[in-house]
Amino acid sequence: MDRDELRPLQAPLKERYRDEPEAALVTLLKLTERYCVVLQTLARSPELSAELAAA
Repeated sequence: MDRDELRPLQAPLKERYRDEPEAALVTLLKLTERYCVVLQTLARSPELSAELAAA
């Protein structure tokens, strides 16, 4: 995504958190942690395998 594509996404967030900058920071920290965990899981995921057994 480039800067022009991000602007429409940023506008509602800026408006929402304009009066509550501390809430914005808390949300940012939570989302950062969440996506870091997802990235680490994808980057270092364990090898998985599955088998189909007849019933």
